Amino acid sequence: MPPTNAEVAAALHELADLLEIEGGDRFRILAYRRAGDAVAVLGRSVSGIPEAQLVEVHGIGKATAGRIAELVSTGRMRALDALRERFPPGVLEMTRLGGLGPKKALVLHRALGVTSLEELREAVDAGRLREVPGFGARSEDNVRRALERHARIEQRTPMGTALGLAEDLLRPIRQHPAVERAAYAGSLRRMRDTIGDLDILIATSDPAGVLRAFAGPGDGPFDSSLDTASEVIARGPAKVSLVSGSGLQVDLRVVAGDQFGSAMQYFTGSQAHNVKVREHAVRSGLKLSEYGLFRGAERIAGASEEEVYAALGMQTPLPTLREDRGEVELALRGALPRVVVLEDLRGDLQSHSTYSDGRRTLREMAMAAAAKGHQYYAVTDHGANLAVTRSLSLADIDAQAREVAEINEELGGRMVLLHGLEANIGLDGELDYPDEVLARFDVVVASLHHQLAMERPAMTRRVLKALRNPEVNIFGHPTGRMLPRRPASDFDIEQACRVAAEEGVAMEINSSPRRLDLKDEHVVIAREAGCVFAISTDAHSIGELDYLRFGVGTAQRGWVTPERVITTWPLGELRPFLAKA
Repeated sequence: MPPTNAEVAAALHELADLLEIEGGDRFRILAYRRAGDAVAVLGRSVSGIPEAQLVEVHGIGKATAGRIAELVSTGRMRALDALRERFPPGVLEMTRLGGLGPKKALVLHRALGVTSLEELREAVDAGRLREVPGFGARSEDNVRRALERHARIEQRTPMGTALGLAEDLLRPIRQHPAVERAAYAGSLRRMRDTIGDLDILIATSDPAGVLRAFAGPGDGPFDSSLDTASEVIARGPAKVSLVSGSGLQVDLRVVAGDQFGSAMQYFTGSQAHNVKVREHAVRSGLKLSEYGLFRGAERIAGASEEEVYAALGMQTPLPTLREDRGEVELALRGALPRVVVLEDLRGDLQSHSTYSDGRRTLREMAMAAAAKGHQYYAVTDHGANLAVTRSLSLADIDAQAREVAEINEELGGRMVLLHGLEANIGLDGELDYPDEVLARFDVVVASLHHQLAMERPAMTRRVLKALRNPEVNIFGHPTGRMLPRRPASDFDIEQACRVAAEEGVAMEINSSPRRLDLKDEHVVIAREAGCVFAISTDAHSIGELDYLRFGVGTAQRGWVTPERVITTWPLGELRPFLAKA
C-alpha cells in the first residue's frame, strides 16, 4: 500500500527536524520542510506522480523528489532511517517543546542520557537540568512549563495537516455511486488552528455498503481510501472510527440524505454553539438533533443547514463563527456581520523569492500571483540581519527594484507588483536598515524571527519600538509561533494592538498553516483595539499562494469584516495607507 500525502509530508518534516538536530545545512533543512508543506496541501496523491514530474510540483526540488520517490517505491527513506538510528525518537520529540530547540535537546540527551519526554520530566522533577552547563534554575522552569503545554496540545493536529488528510479521504468517497453528499465537519470545518479528531459525514441510501467500502475487509470498491488508516478502532451500523497513519482519529458517519443538514449542524459544533441553538429550539416548542428538527413526531427540517436554521428563525452562521461568541443571539435578530471571505481579497502583501529563502524567482512568483487574479502582489524578501537565510544586500535591493519595474512593464497593468521587505526586528526593536533605505520600499513588513523567548517586559518594549518606526506598514506573523512546536512569544498583545492602530500599522494574519498568526483570539483583541489587518500567505513557493483560505478562516473566527482588511482595498486606497499619507 503506497504512503499517503500526509505520511510523505510527515517523513519529510521528520527528516528536516533530524537534520537540524545533527546540525545539517540549513538550506537542505528548509528544502525538506518546504517539500513536506507542498505535499501536505497537494490536491492529488503524490504516490501517483512519477519522479520526473515531481520536480514540477512547486516546493519540490530534484533531491526531495528523489527522497519521495524512494519512499513511495520502497516504503522507506534511507537517509531518514540512518538519522533515526543516531537519534532516539524522544530526542526529536524534545525539540518540539517550545523554547528548547535541537541544540539544547541534543545537549540534554548527551549530558543526562534522556531519550524520551518522560525521562526529561523525571530529570526536571529531580532538579538535574540545572547541573548541565548552559542550563540553570530558570531554564529548568522554562522546560517544565513547556512540558506542561505539550501535554495539553500533543493530541492535536495542525489544521493544514488535517485538511490535507480530509481532502485525501473525500476524493474516493465522493466517487462511490451510493454517496449522495460527503463533507468534513467538526473543528476542521470551523477552521480551528489545531484539530483533535476528524469528522466526515456521508449522505447515502446504502450505509452498510459505503462503510464496508471505506473500511471493510478489503473487498470494497474503493479500498484505496484505507491508505490513510493504520487501525480501525470501532465499527457500527452508522459509524466507523479509525486512526490514520499520522495518529489522527477519523470518524466516518453515514446518514440519510434528508438528515445531512441537521447532522452537519450537529457535528460541526461547537458544543457551546449547539447548546444555545437547542435551547432556542426547546423554547420554540421544537426538538433539534443530528436526525433533524422536529415538532412532536413531525420532522420539519434536516436536509440542509440553511433549512434547519431558517426553521428556527435564524440566519445561518458561517461554521467559523460557531463558537458561542454572540453569533446565536445575532442570528436570531438577523444581524450577523458580513465577515471577510476569500473572494473579497484583491492581493497578497507578504511573499518570498530566490532573493532570500523563496523557491521561485521574483518573476515566477509575480506571474503566478497575476494568474490567480490578484490586483496587486508584494514580494517581501528578508532583510540583512536574518542570519539563517540568504537576505537582501543593498546591491540586491537596487537590482530587485529594477526587476520589479521591468515586471510591472511586462504586466501592463494586469497586476501591480509592489517592492517590499520583511524586516527583522532586532533585540532592541531596531530594523535591518536605516529609515532612508526602508523608505525606498513600497511596503515594509516588520517581523520577529529570533530570540523569541525574551521576558515579557523586554519583548513588549522591542515590539513597540518597531511598531513606532514610521516606515513600518505591517506587523508580520506577530507572535512568531509555529504550529505545533513553537509557542507564541510573550508580550503585551493588547498594548501592541493599541500602538499598531495609533501608528497605522496593519496586524498580519499570516495564512501559512504552520503559523496562523495572529490566532483567532488575538484577532479579536486587535479588532477591538481598532486595528486593520493584512491577510497574507508568506508564500515561499507558487503552491503556497493558495494558503489565503487559511488566513481568511482565521479572520472569520475573529469576526473581521472586509473593510478592516487592507488586502481587500483597491490599490488606490492601499497606496495612501502604505505611504502613511
